[in-house]
Amino acid sequence: MQLEIRRMTTNDIPFGMELKNIAGWNQLEADWRRFLKLEPNGCFVALRDGERAGTVTTINYGKKFGWVGMVLVHPTKRRRGIGTALLHRGIEYIKNCGVKVVKLDATPLGEKLYDTLGFKKEYKLERREGKGRQLRVRNVKGMAENDLEEIIRFDKKYFGADRRGVLEKLFAEFSDLCYLWRDDKNTKRGYFMARPGYNAYQIGPWVSETPIVAEELFKAALNKLAGETIFFDIPLMVNKYAAKLVNRYDFEPQRGFTRMYLGENKYPGKPEGIYAISGVEKG
Repeated sequence: MQLEIRRMTTNDIPFGMELKNIAGWNQLEADWRRFLKLEPNGCFVALRDGERAGTVTTINYGKKFGWVGMVLVHPTKRRRGIGTALLHRGIEYIKNCGVKVVKLDATPLGEKLYDTLGFKKEYKLERREGKGRQLRVRNVKGMAENDLEEIIRFDKKYFGADRRGVLEKLFAEFSDLCYLWRDDKNTKRGYFMARPGYNAYQIGPWVSETPIVAEELFKAALNKLAGETIFFDIPLMVNKYAAKLVNRYDFEPQRGFTRMYLGENKYPGKPEGIYAISGVEKG
């Protein structure tokens, strides 16, 4: 078997879509294009005997940590070490950029592999699924471009790193699905962004200082997406309120993930204020 790993290009997006459709994941072509814009040198395709076989993407969040996602291998080419080789290439790329900590959100199947490579568990995540509906909402407004700087600073203390690129691109593409909560002094206390997906709309990131603000933001999301199927991924245990909140709105568990890290987790952020991550493919 001859295995080659090269940089991904836009010509590889249809192949990426084929793989993620087989896996039943929620990404659109726009998501793949966003990966390539955020980290053009850090997205890769594996070729086995000249045929495309798998993918991996990475995102570096400054020098604090890097993210590995979209580790996918075609079913006809599995169990040949291709996924492991792609993962190693993603880790190598992140480390060569001067970033010492690598993070990812693992499926139960992937978790077994990551354990063998020295990844440690940080906390559990749970995907929830439900429907939008019309609700009354207080103090939540649509996000404007001049709100972004404050939102980026607000988000950094919770996420653990500056993810300006992700937030700016999500806002640029889906500004009508971005909302924030302001108090009487016009101070921003929380926000959420949402985006369309292949199977459902996805809420995330959804970040808030308090459960009360988080609930108003959630109601705004449900109101905006009334009648639509919605996914989001909540941190378990580290956020004591997220599961209780979404249970009240009949959002059911769909699948689980484990957030993991390789290296010293110096920048854990404040996951107690994260009610939905941006996505398992990018943190």
